[in-house]
Amino acid sequence: MSTAMWSTLLGLVVILGGAVYLLLSFDDEDVWEPGEDSTRVVEVVGWHHGPPPEPFTVKAAHQVMRQHKTCRRQDCARKRAAWERLVEVRHVTPDSGRTQ
Repeated sequence: MSTAMWSTLLGLVVILGGAVYLLLSFDDEDVWEPGEDSTRVVEVVGWHHGPPPEPFTVKAAHQVMRQHKTCRRQDCARKRAAWERLVEVRHVTPDSGRTQ
């Protein structure tokens, strides 16, 4: 057999071995059956306007302000929480001449 054939054969053995490993390591507990109650909580990643579950980091507050730049603080709890965090750490200064 030539070197190319041995390389091809070795590659196939590695791929098949990996597939067998993945199939055998699959845990049946991770399979959701219809009709079961879901006990896992999954946080949906995306933009929403609700308040955060915990205070923002400064970096996250800046990101939220960029993402919600078209929202009004009065209407968007997420932007309001980000704004309050940035005011708290003095990254922004509220204009005292304007009403909120």
